[in-house]
Amino acid sequence: MQKNYKRTKRRTKGRTLNNRVRKKKVVFPTLLTDASVIVVVLTGFTYLLGFVFKNNYLGYYGVEELIKDNIGSYYIAFAYYIMFLIIIACCCFYIFLSFMLSPLKEEKKLYRPMFSILLLVTTTFVVLGYMFKVQITDLTYILTYGSIFTIVILDSLLSKFSWHKKIVSRINQRIASFVTTIKCHKYFKFFALMFFLVGTFYFFEKYGQSLASHQEDYLIIENKPKDLVVIDHTKDKLLIAPVDEKKKVITPDYRIIESKSTMDKPLVLKSKTFKGGLTVKKTDNN
Repeated sequence: MQKNYKRTKRRTKGRTLNNRVRKKKVVFPTLLTDASVIVVVLTGFTYLLGFVFKNNYLGYYGVEELIKDNIGSYYIAFAYYIMFLIIIACCCFYIFLSFMLSPLKEEKKLYRPMFSILLLVTTTFVVLGYMFKVQITDLTYILTYGSIFTIVILDSLLSKFSWHKKIVSRINQRIASFVTTIKCHKYFKFFALMFFLVGTFYFFEKYGQSLASHQEDYLIIENKPKDLVVIDHTKDKLLIAPVDEKKKVITPDYRIIESKSTMDKPLVLKSKTFKGGLTVKKTDNN
């Protein structure tokens, strides 16, 4: 009886070890497959973002089909760079908000949610002002930040009263419950991924238009009767158009020229800054 028991026990242990080894062998290739799929998806999405950015960037100048079929390494690298920054920013926001909003059920003050709102508002203002050149009035800053700091000051002054603690406690519990419900939802990762993809796509679409409309630094080719401005470039070609430097207006007469340069016939490009950017002359087609 004891020998049979020992044999059965050994067999059970052997089977358990074999199952563990098999699971490890299965899990490792699965992780590699998942990682490769993610890389392929992100690479394809990056090419799409580069095309969207270039499409909207050239769309500002009225270029509909010309030179859009070649995305170029610059736009792809730019899309990778911006998407990397967006991923890092989203991760930092998620970690910060989780750290700030998780212990709300035990808090009886509003400093955590108000500080989170302050960070989100400041980030929004920075992105709108720096990336999209949106003019935010001083009144907007005063009303927004003034309201936040007023609530924080009132919260600290009224924190001694029991009725205020009850109200704040209910508010914090509802916020914490809302955040927990979203994080624990079974489709949270799917919705977060879709929000990231759609948001990034929309960001590149609007940023392409904004960058073109506010660009001030251009390369100029001296020419008579009008100098030529470089709108876009690929590996060996330049997209140019005549420009009136005094009026800061581009004539939408676009041409593609070779960017080859030799000692006998050098292609001279000069950098010039146009304060306020360049506008495109309106035609009957626009």
